Amino acid sequence: MQHHRRGRSAAAVVAAAGAALALVPATASALNVTLTDDAGTPQAWSGQPAIRNMSPQVGIGFGPSEKGSYSATFAGPDGAGVSSPIDCYGINTSRTLDFRGNGAYTVTIQQFPDKDYTCKTPSGAPQVYTFSINSGVTLGALTAPVLIREPGSYVTQPVVLPFAGNPGALGYEIRYARNGAIGPDGAIQDTSQQTYVDPATGQVPLRLTDPGSYVVVARAKGFSTGTGQFFSPWTPPVTVKALAPFDFSTTRTVDSRGPSYKVKIQLREKSARGRVSVAVARGKKGRKFHSLGSAKINRKGIFKKRFTLHRTGTYRMRFRFKGSATVAPGTAMSTFRVTKHYLF
Repeated sequence: MQHHRRGRSAAAVVAAAGAALALVPATASALNVTLTDDAGTPQAWSGQPAIRNMSPQVGIGFGPSEKGSYSATFAGPDGAGVSSPIDCYGINTSRTLDFRGNGAYTVTIQQFPDKDYTCKTPSGAPQVYTFSINSGVTLGALTAPVLIREPGSYVTQPVVLPFAGNPGALGYEIRYARNGAIGPDGAIQDTSQQTYVDPATGQVPLRLTDPGSYVVVARAKGFSTGTGQFFSPWTPPVTVKALAPFDFSTTRTVDSRGPSYKVKIQLREKSARGRVSVAVARGKKGRKFHSLGSAKINRKGIFKKRFTLHRTGTYRMRFRFKGSATVAPGTAMSTFRVTKHYLF
């Protein structure tokens, strides 16, 4: 069995390739050369494959009745090496290539005749195999605004985005920011939060604590190399419109002596702006609501309403809001009692 001969530099192999590359097509090689596909399965080399796999493996070897030796080098899109070179091998072997970004990768193989144990005399021109990696992930968009919590609850509920990953990735970088700006490289320029892919659902959860417009971008990570870590391109930004529900923090009567009463209501989301329509109906259920007009929400998220009721009994008051930039449209109800002189 032949062995790995040290001393023949990768630079010499590349130089030989540059001198004779145009003379012999890659298909002239008697070697069996394979490349793993996106499922990680070795495939016989054909043409110039295009894959997404960020950790591909190249296999090189002779057939059962073939003998000889070979050397090989592996280069990324920037010309830098993506694996240790193979120097004068007479056995089947493989190399897992480092990811150095999307683009064209090159495998250059020089054969040597049988019994040339030191690989001094090349058998013809080197054969050059090329393939491309076009890695990338996908973030699904939401078709409608989402609520950051349920009405009446203080607990933030997760917002999830569909996600499709990339084969051969070490992991993923997913970032989001409220009112975030996207830079020329596709990344969020502002301070951003990082999230992850939930292994149980395959989706991306976002923790949105405040209403607003959020941008989300994602990319795949390649395995770390001696010269750094490389990534797939950032996805196009996905925008998530997050709203707070229309609900109350406090409701109190500021004038409880009738027949003219006044209520003051603090919205839980203080950034709400606009007007709230108010209507009242007598009784715990049924009966038609009668409009009491509307009330304007001030800068503190508070609105007040004065109204007159001449009859005692139980009443229902309905509050309707058409929505704003930060608060979803909604309806809230309140029940109260009117005695001879007081509301409570």
